Amino acid sequence: MDWPEFVEAAKAISWLTYLGTADRNGRPHVSVVAPGYLDGSVWFATRTESKKLRNIAENPEVGFHWPVGGSGPGELAAWGTATVHPETERDRIWSSGVFGYDLAQFFGSADNPALAFVEVAIDRARLMGPDFTPNRYP
Repeated sequence: MDWPEFVEAAKAISWLTYLGTADRNGRPHVSVVAPGYLDGSVWFATRTESKKLRNIAENPEVGFHWPVGGSGPGELAAWGTATVHPETERDRIWSSGVFGYDLAQFFGSADNPALAFVEVAIDRARLMGPDFTPNRYP
């Protein structure tokens, strides 16, 4: 599976995904995010005080899970390394079009001090089709 196939599968399954993080002691945390996709990375917006952001600061390795649903081709999982972008990049990311929804509904504007953007460079992914045949990225 290449990057365009990954994005197509993720979007067909759901506009939301589960994000798994862990703190420095390995305690897991799962939350729902609304991802965007660009050049081999999954992006999401979150609040600066969120548990997911605190965990990423301690341990940037994360996982995503798109469960079977929608008209998608199966179940998708992906793993990668998260980078929190500095607030000086908020305007650029906000207006980039990477997100498929209106960020203002959740954050008001790009100058919201509680807004953080996270980019996850995907290292590997697995799509498990309806026949349980794995398809991997890269």
